[in-house]
This record gives sequence, C-alpha cells and structure tokens, in this order.
Amino acid sequence: MPDWLLPSLVSGLLTFVITLLVVIVWNRRSLLTYHVTHERIGISTLDNIHGKVLVTVGDVRMQNLYMSNVWLVNRSMRDVEDIELKVFSGTNDMQLMTEQMHIEGRVEFLKHTAEYELIRSQLMNAVAEVEEAKATGDNATAAQIERTQATNWRTWSTQRWYEVPVLARGQTIRLTYMTNVQSTAAPAITLSCQKAGVRLKYKQPYQPIWHLWGVPLVEAGFIGFVTGTLVWLVVIRSIPTLWLAALLCLVVGLLSNILGAAIVKLCRLLRARLIG
Repeated sequence: MPDWLLPSLVSGLLTFVITLLVVIVWNRRSLLTYHVTHERIGISTLDNIHGKVLVTVGDVRMQNLYMSNVWLVNRSMRDVEDIELKVFSGTNDMQLMTEQMHIEGRVEFLKHTAEYELIRSQLMNAVAEVEEAKATGDNATAAQIERTQATNWRTWSTQRWYEVPVLARGQTIRLTYMTNVQSTAAPAITLSCQKAGVRLKYKQPYQPIWHLWGVPLVEAGFIGFVTGTLVWLVVIRSIPTLWLAALLCLVVGLLSNILGAAIVKLCRLLRARLIG
C-alpha cells in the first residue's frame, strides 16, 4: 500500500463526517431570505413644456407610484410552520396600497393575522361609530375613536401582517403591492419574522444563494477542487508525518469552496488592475 493512500482515505472520511455534522447543525435553524424590487409606474409633476402630469388612483393624487414585489424563500432543508410575517414600508412617506400575496406553486393565498384583521374592521366601522357618538353628544368617545382610527390608518397604510401556516423547503412567497412614495425618497420594504429557530436575511436582487462573494459556487467548487488536488499532491510527497498531512488535506477540503472563490476574486482583481 502506498504511504500516501492511508492519510488520503482518513482525510476524506473526516471531511465527509465534519461536513455532515456542519450541515446538520446549520439546518437546526431555518434560513429565510428575501429580496425586493420596485418598478416605477408614474410620477406626478409639473413639466415646463407639456404642463401638469398627474397620476391618480381613483380620485386620489399619487406622487410617485410604484409596483413593488417581495420574494421570500425558504433556503433551509426543512419546512417552517406557523410563522407570523410582518411587512413594513421603509420610509414614513411610503404607503402600501393594493396587495396580492401567495405561495408560488400553490393556489392558497396568505391571510392576515387576527390582530391585523381587527385593525381593518375598526377602520371600516370607525366612521359610523364616530357619527353615532356625536349624535348622542358623546364627544369624548368620538374623539377617542378618531385617535384610534388615525393610529390604525398609519398601521394599515405602512404595514401588513400575515399568517403562514407552512412554508416548505425551497418554496417562495411572493408579495406584490402598489406603493406610493410622497417624497423624493427611494421606495423600500423590509420584512420581520419573530420565531425561534428561524433566521430572516435580506439578499440583494440577482445575487442568489448559490453565489459566494459574487462567484458562482460551481466555479468556486471547481477551482477549489483543482487547488485542493494540487495541495494534496504536494503534501503527500513533502510531509512525512501522517497526522499532519491528513490534517492539512482535511482543512483544504473543508475550505475548498472558500479557497476557490478567493482565487477567482483575486484573479478578477489582478486582471482589473493590470488590464483595466
């Protein structure tokens, strides 16, 4: 038996076992990632040549009208159950208007939480309750209802709260809103999910999970494999101590994707510096 065969087998077995343990520990927490896009529909302005440009929804003037899309993906290797998802407009001047929410690949639509439905019902009944209180001369109650209505309206126009019974591994929730930004600020939407064992993370659009530092994992894995093979050939011929050789091969194997991505990034940087 060649002297290099045993440390190679040991390092390969240890790499497999440690990778399996890392995957098991990592997936004890479910990773949900989301990204947001905004497409401008129209803007209300005063053009010096063509005159006034006015964008309205119904009879209400919109300043900057957008179509905003949110994608929430379960990136983990297990299903997530009974989560409460909250959507917030990123600025005080941004309103969430019409909405469409569903899990892609399924016909069911998401439902609002019971607490949020209560806010909706209070908004719908507030006008009649204020008129009834004023008709009976109870101005204090009418004022209290109006204050509650103002608070509920701010919540309704800037937030959405949803119940998600099950989000299976690999499934995507898509939320679509017509949004209005009443200033020159850029539109922004953020998500919140408070549940034990669930981690929510924002990812830039067009930077999917299968990239590492902007390098496709396929490319990083191939470069890491080639580099690891070269390191392995050098180690088995130059290091006589078996445990040290096995340890070095193990570390290189575990970090092969990171090593490959770093090499690709370094090559891109050098090419940009030398060639421009």
